[in-house]
Amino acid sequence: MEGTAMLRRRRLGRLRAAGLAVGIGLLVVPGTASAAPGDEVGAVAQDAEDAAAEVSRLLEQTGAAQAAADEADARAARAEDELAAMRQASADARAEARGAADAAQRAQAELAAARDAVARFARSSYMSGSSSPLLEGLLTADGPAQMMERAALLAAAGDHRGSAVAGAANARQRAVEARTAAQRAVTEADRLQQAARAAVEAAADARAEADRVVAGLREQQAAAEQELAQVRAALLDLQQQRDAAERASRASSPPPASPPPSGGTSSPAPPPVSSARNWDAVAQCESGGNWSINTGNGYYGGLQFSSSTWLGYGGGSYAPRADLATREQQIAVAEKVLAGQGRGAWPTCGRNL
Repeated sequence: MEGTAMLRRRRLGRLRAAGLAVGIGLLVVPGTASAAPGDEVGAVAQDAEDAAAEVSRLLEQTGAAQAAADEADARAARAEDELAAMRQASADARAEARGAADAAQRAQAELAAARDAVARFARSSYMSGSSSPLLEGLLTADGPAQMMERAALLAAAGDHRGSAVAGAANARQRAVEARTAAQRAVTEADRLQQAARAAVEAAADARAEADRVVAGLREQQAAAEQELAQVRAALLDLQQQRDAAERASRASSPPPASPPPSGGTSSPAPPPVSSARNWDAVAQCESGGNWSINTGNGYYGGLQFSSSTWLGYGGGSYAPRADLATREQQIAVAEKVLAGQGRGAWPTCGRNL
């Protein structure tokens, strides 16, 4: 950026120096000032091309940087969505872990209750004087029917107590395993959430950096466009000063000698200018009415001929470029172009024809 700023200062310095040189030439020696601005105009024209190229380069860089900023925005949005999903997953895992812990606690309580029931049954049997509740029930029965009924009930009670203890133990084991799995899920969800949070922070940093680059390039672009406008204005001013100096020089010079009556090699005289078309209005629109203008943009003269059009329609018989030909010669070539291409050869200014 520092090198670009230095080049801009040099170009602006040349503009001021060129304008001063031409102004001194016009004020001090009007008759000979036409030779002064030649190299200055060429240097400023080159500066205009350089400034336009710089603006184009900055536009391209700004577009690429803006695309990078948009991509950073998209990555940040995706990271935010992923973080939200990870937060939800972590919350779900914690809820599941709490449910598994509650289930394990209930299973533990059920297992303890089953074991207490078995212990109470055994204690009751011992205190009644027999370690065999089935034998005691049979001995105290009133008859065979009651004895069979008590035997069936005692067998069912014993089987139920054993099944209850085994079932409670299995339920407790499953609950413990579920609680362990849920805790692992919580740990993994927390890890993924941390990774998502880091991705969000990285995306935010990338977006901030991209925005900073875009802002810097746009600032450079604005400065380059301002400089380009100054260079173009200075170039047009130099062209006008040069033309004024040339006109003043021609006005103060003696009239040229008449050519010999025959055998001359001068360029052919153009045909008379038709008054049916307002070529001066077209020139005013195209070049500000400057028939000798050459801004370095590839178009020359008052009607802004390209070199290919000028030579293709016979302008080479008058001068190598349109800006080196007279107004009448340029109009003569323009009449041929109009006949061949129509007003579209001057898309905007042709409406004046």
